[in-house]
Amino acid sequence: MDINLILSAQTLCLAPQLKRSELKNGLFVLKNIPAMSYLRVTPEQWIILAHFEKPQMVPAVLGTVIRDRQCLPLGEFFELILKALHANILLEPGVGPEPVRAYEWNWAIRPSVLSKPLAILFCAGIVLALAFHPNVPLSYLDAGAGLLLLCAALSFGDFLAGCMIRGSGGEVYRPRWRWLAIPPHFALDKGDAVMLSSEAQMLVALAVPSMLATAAGIASWYGPGWAFFPVLGLLFSVRPVFGGRVASLFHVGSKRALSESEESHSFPPNRRPDARARLLSRTLQQPTTWVRVLYAVLWTFATLYWVLRLKQVPTVAWITGFLQANGVRIAVGVGGSLVVLGVAYLAWEIYRVARESARSRRTRLRQWYRRWFSRAAAMPDESTRMKAISSSAVFNALQPPERQEMARVMAVRRHGPWKQLPESSGVPTEVSLIVSGKISVRRVLASGRSVQVQVLSEGDIIGLHDLADPSSPSYQLRTLTPVTLLTTDRAKAEQVVVRRVPQALLTDMLLKLPFLRQISLCRNWHLQAIKRFARLSTITAYDPEETILSEGQAVEDFFIIFQGDAQVNQGNRQLAVVHSGEFFGEIGLMQNSSPSASVTARNGTRCLSISRTELLRFVTHNYTVALELERVSSERLGRPLFPLKPGDFRGI
Repeated sequence: MDINLILSAQTLCLAPQLKRSELKNGLFVLKNIPAMSYLRVTPEQWIILAHFEKPQMVPAVLGTVIRDRQCLPLGEFFELILKALHANILLEPGVGPEPVRAYEWNWAIRPSVLSKPLAILFCAGIVLALAFHPNVPLSYLDAGAGLLLLCAALSFGDFLAGCMIRGSGGEVYRPRWRWLAIPPHFALDKGDAVMLSSEAQMLVALAVPSMLATAAGIASWYGPGWAFFPVLGLLFSVRPVFGGRVASLFHVGSKRALSESEESHSFPPNRRPDARARLLSRTLQQPTTWVRVLYAVLWTFATLYWVLRLKQVPTVAWITGFLQANGVRIAVGVGGSLVVLGVAYLAWEIYRVARESARSRRTRLRQWYRRWFSRAAAMPDESTRMKAISSSAVFNALQPPERQEMARVMAVRRHGPWKQLPESSGVPTEVSLIVSGKISVRRVLASGRSVQVQVLSEGDIIGLHDLADPSSPSYQLRTLTPVTLLTTDRAKAEQVVVRRVPQALLTDMLLKLPFLRQISLCRNWHLQAIKRFARLSTITAYDPEETILSEGQAVEDFFIIFQGDAQVNQGNRQLAVVHSGEFFGEIGLMQNSSPSASVTARNGTRCLSISRTELLRFVTHNYTVALELERVSSERLGRPLFPLKPGDFRGI
């Protein structure tokens, strides 16, 4: 499954035969009827999926819900899309999974009719199994009788479950004899029970345990050797983990249950440590989680009690003596187990974070070593020269023969760190491509102060900035590390490059791209996304004291300070000063709200700006950009950018 294709260019629609359950524990269950597939969603998530009633691409739906102020946290939004695709709730138009036919089940019983009988049978069976002494089978007759009882209880329990599912309007799938199971018994697929009410689901889940408890109780009373396998089956059927259905139906408290897109993650960015930590925190805050933990403890005690009963330990002695002698140990053991699980989880997360950090540090260290000490960087061979030219956004616009010609005529130049380059004054006479190292681009302000406006690195070009930025042609270049350049004279570069590359592309690739690559907002973007953003944005110069963004008025553009700085005011009160690389306006655009402050230019202020329409189109087609913009904006707001709540409609 190509996630990039799905989330950017693939048309999707809701499954044509879709059924939605009533709201249970704050969730809907969606069913693709022909595919027999299910998905639990919140009402807010259902609003998102409902936009796919007409075939649409994911970016179009994301843009709509942002404009309508219905957007979920973006990680949850993309997770929902992937989970809905996996569950066949969303499909490509005209494409569907192989249908699964429901069985024509002719027996139907309303669950309410069996609620009291099942409860009585379950409780009576448990009491009998506790009152009498089940034994390990001592003969083949006892073992055979126990297995026969287990087979009958499992078969009749599944039969009753199927009857109650049909009685509640559900469907029965795949009824058959499971001859290879241990023991062989009649079984059916009870998956459609998730579409029923909570009470009906509990009764369907209780059908098999009730029959097993009845069989265990009767066997314990009539023939203790027969009870071993029914009791074993009962304990297994009500297990708290590994697919046990009874515990999964517990829900207490007012908090809604977690939907499937919140319980586990398929979307790669949601697998980061911070996302996993939020999911764990949210799970631990659910009262239902602790009820299920308590149920697991009780189930463990019941299993231990049954094992001791097999050893013929007296009941009263076991209850009183065992608890008196081991009560503290039991409490410490339970608490210690939870602590060990927590420590193990924390250790695993620390290991994963450390591993990812080590990989990142290794990459940075290799790059640092290559810039300062590598001989290959100092004297690039022919393949390295071609690779450097092909990686340049400007030279990459040339045809392959022209790139080869440039690689042949360009000379290798090496400069030490902290040196001012000769191309810094006047009209440059040479054009150079950076093979290795970093160069600072500085500009002299009207006040005479020199300020750094850019940092260039591998793949960037120097010597053409006067053409890329004709309104401010004067720059100074200073090396920050040892630098290796491929250099040619200006006339040759103009003949091969400038005449073939449009002026706008020169500005995008020489000015905007290196600038965007260095700022925090774009640091985690894919290079293609940065190039696209550079082409969509425009550079605008502002006079001192000119208003860039007005308080209370609709936001129509997103701004990044390209040079200089700007002042943020609320009324007559100054709130902050934003500098080169910082941005504003995205909160108003993403939340479809008006700004709560105005932004005014200061001396030498120039901004990169992109319109509302272009920004939303760009963001919705690049999920990594959307996630990074949401993360940074949420940090600036001090609260999540999405979902919106009353009073969240103002910000810059």
